[in-house]
Amino acid sequence: MSEKILKVKNKDTVGTVNELLREFLKSNKVKALLVMQEVPSKKISFPVLISDPEQLNSNVFAPVLPVSTATIISKITKVNSASKPIGVVMRSCQIRALVELVKLNQANIDNIVIIGIDCLGTFPVNTYSDFPEKVTPTDYILESYNKKNDEVKYHRSSCQICKDPIPNNADIVIGLYGMNSQKELMIQINTEKGKKLLEGFSLEDLKDKRNREKAVKETREKKTKNRMEFIKNKSNIKGIDALAKFFDKCINCHNCMKICPICYCRECLFESSVFDLEVNKYIGKAEKKGLFKMPNDSLLFHTTRMNHMVVSCVGCGLCEQACPHDIPLMEIIIPISENAQKEFDYTPGSDIKEKMPMVIYKEDEYQEVGEK
Repeated sequence: MSEKILKVKNKDTVGTVNELLREFLKSNKVKALLVMQEVPSKKISFPVLISDPEQLNSNVFAPVLPVSTATIISKITKVNSASKPIGVVMRSCQIRALVELVKLNQANIDNIVIIGIDCLGTFPVNTYSDFPEKVTPTDYILESYNKKNDEVKYHRSSCQICKDPIPNNADIVIGLYGMNSQKELMIQINTEKGKKLLEGFSLEDLKDKRNREKAVKETREKKTKNRMEFIKNKSNIKGIDALAKFFDKCINCHNCMKICPICYCRECLFESSVFDLEVNKYIGKAEKKGLFKMPNDSLLFHTTRMNHMVVSCVGCGLCEQACPHDIPLMEIIIPISENAQKEFDYTPGSDIKEKMPMVIYKEDEYQEVGEK
Protein backbone atom coordinates (compact mmCIF):
# COMPACT_ATOMS: atom_id res chain seq x y z
CA MET A 1 0.00 0.00 0.00
CA SER A 2 1.28 3.46 -0.91
CA GLU A 3 -0.16 6.97 -0.68
CA LYS A 4 0.20 9.67 -3.32
CA ILE A 5 -0.91 13.28 -3.67
CA LEU A 6 -3.24 14.51 -6.41
CA LYS A 7 -2.87 18.29 -6.70
CA VAL A 8 -6.21 20.09 -7.12
CA LYS A 9 -6.19 22.63 -9.95
CA ASN A 10 -7.80 26.04 -9.41
CA LYS A 11 -9.64 24.78 -6.32
CA ASP A 12 -11.75 22.62 -8.66
CA THR A 13 -11.95 19.33 -6.76
CA VAL A 14 -14.53 17.71 -9.02
CA GLY A 15 -12.81 18.88 -12.22
CA THR A 16 -9.45 17.53 -11.05
CA VAL A 17 -10.89 14.08 -10.36
CA ASN A 18 -12.65 14.13 -13.73
CA GLU A 19 -9.36 14.88 -15.45
CA LEU A 20 -7.81 11.86 -13.74
CA LEU A 21 -10.73 9.62 -14.73
CA ARG A 22 -10.56 10.82 -18.35
CA GLU A 23 -6.89 9.86 -18.44
CA PHE A 24 -7.80 6.35 -17.28
CA LEU A 25 -10.05 6.06 -20.35
CA LYS A 26 -7.71 7.81 -22.80
CA SER A 27 -4.77 5.62 -21.81
CA ASN A 28 -6.98 2.52 -22.23
CA LYS A 29 -6.25 1.50 -18.65
CA VAL A 30 -9.98 0.80 -18.42
CA LYS A 31 -12.45 0.13 -21.21
CA ALA A 32 -15.27 1.95 -19.41
CA LEU A 33 -16.01 3.71 -16.15
CA LEU A 34 -19.08 3.44 -13.93
CA VAL A 35 -19.40 6.89 -12.35
CA MET A 36 -22.03 9.26 -11.00
CA GLN A 37 -23.04 11.81 -13.60
CA GLU A 38 -25.82 14.40 -13.77
CA VAL A 39 -28.89 13.66 -15.84
CA PRO A 40 -29.85 16.32 -18.45
CA SER A 41 -32.22 18.09 -16.01
CA LYS A 42 -29.26 18.65 -13.63
CA LYS A 43 -31.61 17.70 -10.80
CA ILE A 44 -30.00 14.39 -9.90
CA SER A 45 -26.91 12.27 -10.53
CA PHE A 46 -27.12 8.62 -11.54
CA PRO A 47 -24.52 5.92 -12.23
CA VAL A 48 -23.50 6.00 -15.89
CA LEU A 49 -21.27 3.56 -17.76
CA ILE A 50 -18.99 5.76 -19.87
CA SER A 51 -16.50 4.68 -22.56
CA ASP A 52 -15.96 8.06 -24.28
CA PRO A 53 -13.65 10.33 -22.23
CA GLU A 54 -15.10 13.40 -23.96
CA GLN A 55 -18.52 12.61 -22.52
CA LEU A 56 -17.24 12.16 -18.99
CA ASN A 57 -18.35 15.02 -16.78
CA SER A 58 -18.91 13.07 -13.61
CA ASN A 59 -19.38 14.20 -10.03
CA VAL A 60 -17.97 11.49 -7.80
CA PHE A 61 -18.62 13.62 -4.71
CA ALA A 62 -22.31 14.25 -5.46
CA PRO A 63 -23.95 13.53 -2.09
CA VAL A 64 -26.69 11.27 -3.39
CA LEU A 65 -27.18 7.52 -3.79
CA PRO A 66 -30.35 6.90 -5.83
CA VAL A 67 -29.59 3.23 -6.57
CA SER A 68 -27.11 0.58 -5.52
CA THR A 69 -23.93 0.62 -7.62
CA ALA A 70 -23.16 -2.83 -6.23
CA THR A 71 -26.38 -4.14 -7.79
CA ILE A 72 -25.44 -2.57 -11.13
CA ILE A 73 -22.07 -4.32 -11.11
CA SER A 74 -23.83 -7.56 -10.21
CA LYS A 75 -26.12 -7.20 -13.23
CA ILE A 76 -23.33 -6.51 -15.71
CA THR A 77 -20.98 -9.25 -14.46
CA LYS A 78 -23.31 -12.03 -13.30
CA VAL A 79 -23.44 -13.83 -16.67
CA ASN A 80 -19.70 -13.55 -17.32
CA SER A 81 -16.76 -11.44 -16.23
CA ALA A 82 -15.67 -8.35 -18.15
CA SER A 83 -13.25 -9.14 -20.99
CA LYS A 84 -11.39 -5.86 -20.42
CA PRO A 85 -10.96 -3.81 -17.25
CA ILE A 86 -13.91 -1.69 -16.11
CA GLY A 87 -13.35 0.99 -13.50
CA VAL A 88 -16.11 1.49 -10.94
CA VAL A 89 -16.23 4.51 -8.64
CA MET A 90 -17.96 3.51 -5.41
CA ARG A 91 -18.80 4.65 -1.92
CA SER A 92 -17.74 2.48 1.00
CA CYS A 93 -21.19 1.00 1.73
CA GLN A 94 -21.53 -0.10 -1.89
CA ILE A 95 -18.09 -1.71 -1.90
CA ARG A 96 -19.15 -3.67 1.18
CA ALA A 97 -22.35 -4.71 -0.60
CA LEU A 98 -20.36 -5.78 -3.67
CA VAL A 99 -18.10 -7.95 -1.52
CA GLU A 100 -21.18 -9.70 -0.13
CA LEU A 101 -22.59 -10.21 -3.63
CA VAL A 102 -19.30 -11.76 -4.75
CA LYS A 103 -19.53 -14.20 -1.84
CA LEU A 104 -23.09 -15.02 -2.90
CA ASN A 105 -21.90 -15.70 -6.48
CA GLN A 106 -23.95 -12.76 -7.72
CA ALA A 107 -21.06 -10.68 -9.03
CA ASN A 108 -17.65 -11.21 -10.59
CA ILE A 109 -14.88 -8.66 -10.00
CA ASP A 110 -12.04 -10.42 -11.85
CA ASN A 111 -11.72 -7.55 -14.33
CA ILE A 112 -13.31 -4.84 -12.20
CA VAL A 113 -11.09 -2.07 -10.85
CA ILE A 114 -12.67 -0.59 -7.72
CA ILE A 115 -12.03 3.12 -7.21
CA GLY A 116 -13.22 3.94 -3.72
CA ILE A 117 -14.02 7.47 -2.55
CA ASP A 118 -14.11 8.79 0.99
CA CYS A 119 -17.79 9.41 1.68
CA LEU A 120 -18.96 12.65 3.28
CA GLY A 121 -22.51 11.31 3.39
CA THR A 122 -25.50 11.54 1.08
CA PHE A 123 -28.85 13.34 1.05
CA PRO A 124 -32.32 11.96 0.29
CA VAL A 125 -33.06 12.04 -3.43
CA ASN A 126 -35.78 14.71 -3.16
CA THR A 127 -33.63 16.90 -0.91
CA TYR A 128 -30.80 16.67 -3.41
CA SER A 129 -32.97 17.45 -6.44
CA ASP A 130 -34.65 20.44 -4.73
CA PHE A 131 -31.71 21.53 -2.61
CA PRO A 132 -32.77 24.30 -0.19
CA GLU A 133 -29.38 26.05 -0.03
CA LYS A 134 -28.04 28.65 -2.48
CA VAL A 135 -25.11 26.44 -3.49
CA THR A 136 -25.14 23.02 -5.15
CA PRO A 137 -25.31 19.95 -2.87
CA THR A 138 -21.73 19.03 -3.81
CA ASP A 139 -20.37 22.50 -3.05
CA TYR A 140 -22.33 22.52 0.19
CA ILE A 141 -20.92 19.25 1.46
CA LEU A 142 -17.33 19.97 0.34
CA GLU A 143 -17.43 23.47 1.85
CA SER A 144 -18.85 22.08 5.10
CA TYR A 145 -16.04 19.55 5.20
CA ASN A 146 -13.31 22.13 4.51
CA LYS A 147 -14.74 24.40 7.22
CA LYS A 148 -14.78 21.40 9.59
CA ASN A 149 -18.50 21.85 10.11
CA ASP A 150 -19.74 18.70 11.84
CA GLU A 151 -23.36 19.84 11.83
CA VAL A 152 -24.06 19.07 8.18
CA LYS A 153 -27.80 19.16 7.57
CA TYR A 154 -29.85 16.89 5.31
CA HIS A 155 -27.86 13.66 5.74
CA ARG A 156 -29.83 10.44 5.38
CA SER A 157 -30.16 8.63 8.72
CA SER A 158 -27.99 5.75 7.47
CA CYS A 159 -25.17 8.17 6.66
CA GLN A 160 -25.29 9.69 10.14
CA ILE A 161 -24.57 6.25 11.61
CA CYS A 162 -22.48 4.80 8.77
CA LYS A 163 -20.38 1.81 9.80
CA ASP A 164 -17.33 3.12 7.96
CA PRO A 165 -17.23 5.98 5.40
CA ILE A 166 -13.64 5.16 4.43
CA PRO A 167 -13.46 2.51 1.67
CA ASN A 168 -11.96 -0.91 2.28
CA ASN A 169 -11.37 -3.53 -0.42
CA ALA A 170 -10.81 -0.85 -3.08
CA ASP A 171 -7.96 -1.06 -5.58
CA ILE A 172 -7.35 2.66 -5.17
CA VAL A 173 -8.94 5.18 -2.82
CA ILE A 174 -9.53 8.86 -3.53
CA GLY A 175 -9.16 10.32 -0.05
CA LEU A 176 -10.74 13.46 1.39
CA TYR A 177 -10.38 12.95 5.12
CA GLY A 178 -7.30 14.71 6.49
CA MET A 179 -6.85 16.68 3.26
CA ASN A 180 -7.79 20.18 2.12
CA SER A 181 -9.98 19.29 -0.83
CA GLN A 182 -9.36 22.68 -2.51
CA LYS A 183 -5.63 21.98 -2.61
CA GLU A 184 -4.97 18.25 -2.76
CA LEU A 185 -6.46 14.79 -2.50
CA MET A 186 -4.90 11.55 -1.38
CA ILE A 187 -4.62 8.64 -3.79
CA GLN A 188 -4.06 5.39 -1.94
CA ILE A 189 -2.87 2.40 -3.99
CA ASN A 190 -3.89 -0.89 -2.38
CA THR A 191 -3.52 -3.61 -5.02
CA GLU A 192 -1.71 -4.58 -8.20
CA LYS A 193 -4.81 -3.53 -10.15
CA GLY A 194 -4.55 -0.10 -8.57
CA LYS A 195 -0.83 0.08 -9.27
CA LYS A 196 -1.38 -0.70 -12.97
CA LEU A 197 -4.15 1.89 -13.17
CA LEU A 198 -1.80 4.64 -12.02
CA GLU A 199 1.27 3.59 -14.01
CA GLY A 200 2.59 6.55 -15.99
CA PHE A 201 1.07 9.17 -13.67
CA SER A 202 3.63 11.37 -11.94
CA LEU A 203 2.14 11.77 -8.49
CA GLU A 204 4.10 12.92 -5.45
CA ASP A 205 4.31 10.70 -2.38
CA LEU A 206 2.23 11.66 0.63
CA LYS A 207 5.12 12.29 3.00
CA ASP A 208 3.24 13.19 6.16
CA LYS A 209 0.38 10.77 6.83
CA ARG A 210 -0.44 12.04 10.32
CA ASN A 211 -3.32 14.33 9.33
CA ARG A 212 -4.89 11.57 7.26
CA GLU A 213 -4.51 8.94 9.97
CA LYS A 214 -5.86 11.30 12.65
CA ALA A 215 -8.88 12.31 10.55
CA VAL A 216 -9.73 8.70 9.66
CA LYS A 217 -9.44 7.60 13.29
CA GLU A 218 -11.63 10.46 14.55
CA THR A 219 -14.22 9.94 11.83
CA ARG A 220 -14.52 6.23 12.55
CA GLU A 221 -14.78 6.85 16.30
CA LYS A 222 -17.49 9.46 15.80
CA LYS A 223 -19.51 7.22 13.48
CA THR A 224 -19.21 4.30 15.92
CA LYS A 225 -20.40 6.50 18.80
CA ASN A 226 -23.36 7.77 16.76
CA ARG A 227 -24.24 4.24 15.74
CA MET A 228 -24.13 2.87 19.27
CA GLU A 229 -26.29 5.72 20.58
CA PHE A 230 -28.76 5.17 17.75
CA ILE A 231 -29.00 1.45 18.49
CA LYS A 232 -29.43 2.11 22.20
CA ASN A 233 -32.29 4.53 21.56
CA LYS A 234 -34.02 2.43 18.88
CA SER A 235 -33.90 -1.05 20.38
CA ASN A 236 -37.34 -0.98 22.00
CA ILE A 237 -39.37 -2.44 19.12
CA LYS A 238 -40.17 -5.89 20.48
CA GLY A 239 -43.09 -8.23 20.00
CA ILE A 240 -45.72 -8.67 17.28
CA ASP A 241 -47.82 -5.71 18.41
CA ALA A 242 -44.84 -3.33 18.33
CA LEU A 243 -43.78 -4.63 14.91
CA ALA A 244 -47.30 -4.29 13.53
CA LYS A 245 -47.45 -0.70 14.78
CA PHE A 246 -44.02 0.10 13.27
CA PHE A 247 -45.06 -1.21 9.85
CA ASP A 248 -48.63 0.06 9.94
CA LYS A 249 -48.06 2.43 6.99
CA CYS A 250 -46.63 -0.33 4.77
CA ILE A 251 -48.50 -0.76 1.47
CA ASN A 252 -46.64 -3.94 0.47
CA CYS A 253 -44.98 -2.25 -2.52
CA HIS A 254 -41.73 -4.20 -1.88
CA ASN A 255 -39.61 -1.16 -2.80
CA CYS A 256 -37.32 -1.88 0.14
CA MET A 257 -36.63 -5.36 -1.21
CA LYS A 258 -36.19 -4.26 -4.82
CA ILE A 259 -33.61 -1.57 -4.01
CA CYS A 260 -31.64 -3.64 -1.47
CA PRO A 261 -28.33 -4.95 -2.90
CA ILE A 262 -28.49 -8.02 -0.66
CA CYS A 263 -32.00 -9.08 -1.77
CA TYR A 264 -30.91 -10.67 -5.02
CA CYS A 265 -33.33 -13.60 -5.51
CA ARG A 266 -34.65 -13.83 -9.06
CA GLU A 267 -37.93 -15.29 -7.81
CA CYS A 268 -39.29 -14.03 -4.53
CA LEU A 269 -41.92 -15.93 -2.57
CA PHE A 270 -43.69 -12.65 -1.84
CA GLU A 271 -44.00 -11.78 -5.52
CA SER A 272 -45.37 -15.18 -6.45
CA SER A 273 -48.95 -16.47 -6.36
CA VAL A 274 -48.44 -18.17 -2.98
CA PHE A 275 -50.38 -15.49 -1.13
CA ASP A 276 -53.19 -15.21 -3.70
CA LEU A 277 -56.13 -16.84 -1.97
CA GLU A 278 -59.63 -17.78 -3.00
CA VAL A 279 -62.21 -15.22 -1.94
CA ASN A 280 -63.74 -17.54 0.67
CA LYS A 281 -60.37 -17.88 2.39
CA TYR A 282 -60.06 -14.10 2.63
CA ILE A 283 -63.54 -13.98 4.13
CA GLY A 284 -62.61 -16.80 6.50
CA LYS A 285 -59.62 -14.82 7.76
CA ALA A 286 -61.85 -11.79 8.30
CA GLU A 287 -64.44 -13.86 10.17
CA LYS A 288 -61.80 -15.39 12.43
CA LYS A 289 -61.05 -12.07 14.13
CA GLY A 290 -63.75 -9.88 12.73
CA LEU A 291 -61.36 -8.03 10.42
CA PHE A 292 -58.33 -8.70 8.22
CA LYS A 293 -55.85 -5.97 7.23
CA MET A 294 -55.20 -5.55 3.53
CA PRO A 295 -52.86 -5.76 1.67
CA ASN A 296 -52.25 -9.03 3.43
CA ASP A 297 -49.07 -10.44 4.94
CA SER A 298 -47.01 -7.21 4.94
CA LEU A 299 -45.64 -7.99 8.42
CA LEU A 300 -44.69 -11.51 7.34
CA PHE A 301 -42.90 -9.98 4.35
CA HIS A 302 -40.76 -7.68 6.51
CA THR A 303 -39.84 -10.27 9.11
CA THR A 304 -38.94 -12.80 6.42
CA ARG A 305 -36.87 -10.23 4.51
CA MET A 306 -34.97 -9.23 7.63
CA ASN A 307 -34.26 -12.88 8.39
CA HIS A 308 -32.94 -13.20 4.83
CA MET A 309 -30.56 -10.23 4.74
CA VAL A 310 -29.62 -8.85 8.19
CA VAL A 311 -26.36 -10.80 8.53
CA SER A 312 -25.12 -9.26 5.27
CA CYS A 313 -26.77 -5.84 5.72
CA VAL A 314 -24.20 -3.09 5.04
CA GLY A 315 -26.40 -0.26 6.33
CA CYS A 316 -26.63 1.65 3.05
CA GLY A 317 -30.16 2.81 3.90
CA LEU A 318 -31.50 2.51 0.36
CA CYS A 319 -34.49 0.57 1.70
CA GLU A 320 -35.56 3.48 3.89
CA GLN A 321 -35.01 5.98 1.08
CA ALA A 322 -37.17 3.93 -1.29
CA CYS A 323 -40.16 3.71 1.05
CA PRO A 324 -43.01 5.85 -0.34
CA HIS A 325 -44.49 6.34 3.15
CA ASP A 326 -41.23 7.24 4.90
CA ILE A 327 -41.18 4.31 7.31
CA PRO A 328 -37.92 4.81 9.27
CA LEU A 329 -36.59 1.35 8.45
CA MET A 330 -33.12 2.05 9.86
CA GLU A 331 -34.66 2.21 13.32
CA ILE A 332 -35.41 -1.49 13.17
CA ILE A 333 -32.93 -2.87 10.64
CA ILE A 334 -29.76 -1.37 12.15
CA PRO A 335 -30.30 -2.72 15.70
CA ILE A 336 -31.35 -6.15 14.40
CA SER A 337 -28.47 -6.44 11.90
CA GLU A 338 -25.94 -5.23 14.47
CA ASN A 339 -27.08 -7.88 16.94
CA ALA A 340 -27.12 -10.64 14.31
CA GLN A 341 -23.67 -9.76 13.02
CA LYS A 342 -22.33 -9.61 16.58
CA GLU A 343 -23.75 -13.07 17.30
CA PHE A 344 -21.88 -14.51 14.33
CA ASP A 345 -18.78 -12.32 14.83
CA TYR A 346 -19.20 -11.21 11.24
CA THR A 347 -18.68 -7.81 9.60
CA PRO A 348 -20.22 -7.84 6.11
CA GLY A 349 -18.03 -6.53 3.33
CA SER A 350 -14.85 -6.39 5.39
CA ASP A 351 -13.02 -9.45 4.05
CA ILE A 352 -13.79 -11.00 0.67
CA LYS A 353 -12.15 -14.28 1.71
CA GLU A 354 -14.17 -14.68 4.90
CA LYS A 355 -16.97 -17.24 4.63
CA MET A 356 -20.51 -16.07 5.30
CA PRO A 357 -21.96 -17.44 8.56
CA MET A 358 -24.81 -19.32 6.90
CA VAL A 359 -22.54 -21.33 4.58
CA ILE A 360 -20.10 -22.74 7.15
CA TYR A 361 -20.49 -25.08 10.10
CA LYS A 362 -18.59 -24.64 13.35
CA GLU A 363 -18.66 -27.45 15.87
CA ASP A 364 -18.16 -25.09 18.82
CA GLU A 365 -20.91 -22.67 17.78
CA TYR A 366 -24.06 -22.16 19.89
CA GLN A 367 -23.33 -25.02 22.26
CA GLU A 368 -25.64 -23.48 24.83
CA VAL A 369 -28.63 -24.56 22.71
CA GLY A 370 -27.37 -28.08 22.08
CA GLU A 371 -25.23 -30.78 23.60
CA LYS A 372 -21.82 -29.80 24.91
